[in-house]
Amino acid sequence: MAFFVRLMGALLCGGCAALALAPLYNWPLMIVGYGGLFWLLQRTTAIPTALAYGWAFGVGYFLLGLHWVGHAFMVDADRFAWLMPFALLALSAGLGLFPALAAGLTLRFSTPGLTRLLTFTLFWGLTEWLRGTILTGFPWLLSGHIWAASDISIQGAGFLGASSLGMLAILAAAAPAMIVTRDRFDRKQGVVASLIAGSCVALLLSLSFMRLQDASVAYHADVRLRLVQAGIPQADKWRSELRDQHLALYLRLSLARNGAGQPADYSHLIWPETATPFFLADDHRRRQMISRTLPDGAVLITGSPRKERRTGSPRKEGRSGSELALYNAILSLDSKDHVTAIYDKFHLVPFGEYLPWRKTLSLIGVDKLAHGAVDFSPGEGPRSVVMPGLPPFRPLICYEIVFPREIQGGIFDQSLKPDPEWLLNLTNDAWFGEGFGPRQHLDISRIRAAEQGLPVIRAANTGISAIIDPYGRLMDYLPLAAAGFLDSRLPKALPKTLYAQYGDSIFAIFCIVLGALIFMIRRRAK
Repeated sequence: MAFFVRLMGALLCGGCAALALAPLYNWPLMIVGYGGLFWLLQRTTAIPTALAYGWAFGVGYFLLGLHWVGHAFMVDADRFAWLMPFALLALSAGLGLFPALAAGLTLRFSTPGLTRLLTFTLFWGLTEWLRGTILTGFPWLLSGHIWAASDISIQGAGFLGASSLGMLAILAAAAPAMIVTRDRFDRKQGVVASLIAGSCVALLLSLSFMRLQDASVAYHADVRLRLVQAGIPQADKWRSELRDQHLALYLRLSLARNGAGQPADYSHLIWPETATPFFLADDHRRRQMISRTLPDGAVLITGSPRKERRTGSPRKEGRSGSELALYNAILSLDSKDHVTAIYDKFHLVPFGEYLPWRKTLSLIGVDKLAHGAVDFSPGEGPRSVVMPGLPPFRPLICYEIVFPREIQGGIFDQSLKPDPEWLLNLTNDAWFGEGFGPRQHLDISRIRAAEQGLPVIRAANTGISAIIDPYGRLMDYLPLAAAGFLDSRLPKALPKTLYAQYGDSIFAIFCIVLGALIFMIRRRAK
């Protein structure tokens, strides 16, 4: 009975930790959540029990923090509503294995007290990094995202990056749990650890405050942007009989007079992910309709599906020796009706844009959520784009912006030349309603801006479209479910931040230092 009660406690602790993140930012709940889990691990001697506590924490954490994923199954409720509870539970249970692994390793390689606190911090940070890396990766709802709670605290991302910030947050949140003990020595260590962790947080916040004191934003004078947010519900987006109606809405917003009552005057018009629910490059009539409305010399940058025929083995692909490949793409269209493919999405969403293990899952009626029976194909990979009239930029479709190592470089260094000077994020968060999901996505975009010192231009179908400066601050935005447009100049990039220069090697140094401290304390204790 006592084990069951503690297991439920771990589940509740996970829910509390989720509420500490976007969009609520009830940060004291982080102390309750992570401190509660650490308190349970302090009083545990069996590794299977620790694994169970960590897994229960993860289920509560992801079930509450990612509940908005269920909204995607209600877009086409006739086909997918039955899958929603199973998908949410499977997602939470699967992702819960990472906290379980952290808890199990913590118990295996530590003893109660300070070493357990440091070991817990180390393995939590490592398993979060692992979650964002293996298989397709899913670095959403990271503990480090709590630093996006204010314009001041988010500046820490430029120094350390989200992964290192997460380790510092875990250390500061879990340390007070050491004070809640009858052992005087452990209590004394808990006070010292809490003071040290709190001092580190205070120091980082002070540096962040100083960074903002001298913050000024310069602009590219010759780049005039208009971002269009049409606010089209996902259930209506792909209805073929509404295509021209949706296109007319985009054109009306693109041509609307600005706030001063002057005619639209932009050099670059930006529409969101799959704004054209048809193959723009192949639709001559609609393409000409759009190009004729563009001011002379202006360029439209839009999300659109793209198709091409790929030749291959006739034995594998049929008599024609070719197969149809679909891409979630970004295209450009100028006023002279010249269309160019800029970028094909590289990091596709499993079950959303393609169905893993299709042959097996299709037998039980499972299909991908995105419109169409053919899976999207991945593009060639992350890269910078150079276009006339624009500084180099890194295009990112939908949740590609949540992967910091693909923006900063890492193994993709050679493909990200020249260095991008801004980030373009086209997305369609209409899949996920008006709750936590779109707001979390926006704040992750702000973290990327602060990490890299690069502005983010974000166009979303139903919101939240935004202009984010290189400090991660919202300069202007359109709220959820609104139809409208934003006119803005393009902010200039800052000099390379510490994280932009060194990336996750900073996180590696943090891990090495923590590992050395753990080794030294254990050796001294022996």
